[in-house]
Amino acid sequence: MTAPNPHAWRNRLIILSIALICIIPFSFAWYLAKNPQLVKDRQKTNYGHLITPARSIGYELFFQSPVAGVENLPEIKGHWVMVQIVNSPVCDQGCRETLQKTEKVRLLMSKDIPRVRRLLLLPPEGVTDLTAEIANLYPTLLMTGISVEMRQRLQEAVGGPLKDGMVLLLDPMSNVMMWYEPGADPFGILRDMQRLLRISQIG
Repeated sequence: MTAPNPHAWRNRLIILSIALICIIPFSFAWYLAKNPQLVKDRQKTNYGHLITPARSIGYELFFQSPVAGVENLPEIKGHWVMVQIVNSPVCDQGCRETLQKTEKVRLLMSKDIPRVRRLLLLPPEGVTDLTAEIANLYPTLLMTGISVEMRQRLQEAVGGPLKDGMVLLLDPMSNVMMWYEPGADPFGILRDMQRLLRISQIG
């Protein structure tokens, strides 16, 4: 019986490897084409909704109803700002989780931390106890009341009602340019922030 030729086996393995290299990418592409929701779901989970064109929100609106840390509120000028919405005078579990997420994002910005601020938009009535408690937990968090005019402008920017736990991204020129659904992935927000700050020459 003739022993297998090692050169022949090596050639067969090379041919098989080349065939797999050619087939696998096309098979993967075909699979994604047949299951487009896999790509769409990933994009929806990890990235915010881009507002095109960005909507300008005058800084003066943020200064109309300050509720805490009035002396620090002007820090939003010229900075990237993560804006969180609260519609009731109670910060529930979802509200607190969103506060933790935005704080995590800010801390993970590393050397870019000085370029980022966090702002909590509160209803204009009944927020005294709420603001005192939150200010103790997050000393760097800025807070202000949301006026009727500001709510209207922000709703026009996002194309719908402002939900509790929603996060909006304000650029250094006071433009609302991106928003995130309640429960957004903080690492998705972080990737967006890192990309924007990397290419931005302002703020």
